[in-house]
Amino acid sequence: MKRQPVTLLTDIVILGLVIAAILWISGNTLSSGSGYLQVQTHDGTYRYALATDREIHVQGPLGDTHIIIEDGRAHIHDSACPTKSCTQQRPIFSARSWIACLPNQILLTIVGESEGDMEVDDVTN
Repeated sequence: MKRQPVTLLTDIVILGLVIAAILWISGNTLSSGSGYLQVQTHDGTYRYALATDREIHVQGPLGDTHIIIEDGRAHIHDSACPTKSCTQQRPIFSARSWIACLPNQILLTIVGESEGDMEVDDVTN
């Protein structure tokens, strides 16, 4: 049975709209620079906007950990841990991605803008 040209065109338009919606949703969810970097230490939890480039120094039990936020991505630049494997991790930028420095008890997690919809003025506890 042959399909009518009108229903075929309608199907193509609907398929195109569905694909566009999926791309838009995934682009907004995984876009870099959206949301916050949450830094957990043995002293407390801190949040920093990914939209602002900055260098952060936090103290762990072993000493200073140097974190860099740049171009909507965050990574550990240097740490007082003996193996420094945390400094070899790729920068994180998407929601729920993380980097851990276990010996120095530092955890970096990306928190998306929609999580909690809370007002954050750079550092909270």
